[in-house]
Amino acid sequence: MVTISIDDQKGAAELMQVMLTHIDPDGTHIIANNMTEALGLITDETQIAFLDIEMPGIDGIEGAELLQKRFPMLNIIFVTGHPEYAFRSYDVAASAFLAKPVYERDIEKALTRLRVPIEKKKSPVLVRCSPFTVYVNGETFTFKRNKTNELFAYLVYKNGAYCTTGELLGILYDGDPDKGGALRQLTMDMRDCLTEAGVSSVIVKKYGKLGIEMMRIDYEGSLESIPDEFGWL
Repeated sequence: MVTISIDDQKGAAELMQVMLTHIDPDGTHIIANNMTEALGLITDETQIAFLDIEMPGIDGIEGAELLQKRFPMLNIIFVTGHPEYAFRSYDVAASAFLAKPVYERDIEKALTRLRVPIEKKKSPVLVRCSPFTVYVNGETFTFKRNKTNELFAYLVYKNGAYCTTGELLGILYDGDPDKGGALRQLTMDMRDCLTEAGVSSVIVKKYGKLGIEMMRIDYEGSLESIPDEFGWL
């Protein structure tokens, strides 16, 4: 992706740049601290502009209107600490409205709702939902344990949502709290196998919860078909 984050608070713009680089390390992510600066940086190749609304001079709403006239294929995503501006932002055909503080998961969700979709680069990881099969670089990929495969399948089924230990124990071990050690072993096996295959960034752990970076995988079929194969209630 080619993005620009525009915010008069330099730290806020830099934080957006860091998160976007983590989400899309192969992309180009630049920042600007006002609309005048941004107008000199944005080109026809820029795909997304993350705009703070309350800025001195040309504010985000006015800036979005200018940008859409010059670059009609540019996606606008408003980012603001003032949610009361949400109604005014509807006058602009924006792709999303994010309220500060913004987290990576918020950005990822916004990227799935772009007004002008961006063609996703082919991922080395492909999942076929039914029967559940994982491929890495075109080759069938297997974990060391069948239960690890089921853990990975559940995370894929959750479509990027973070899962608690309790939720995973409920799915994999009928909620048996004594299986916490076994779950940790499965998690370690999953991480080790994916690291060995060079795709460790697919798995994310935050606040003690596990999730899949869905932007880092491709999948075929319906995610809703996965529970039937594994017999989840």
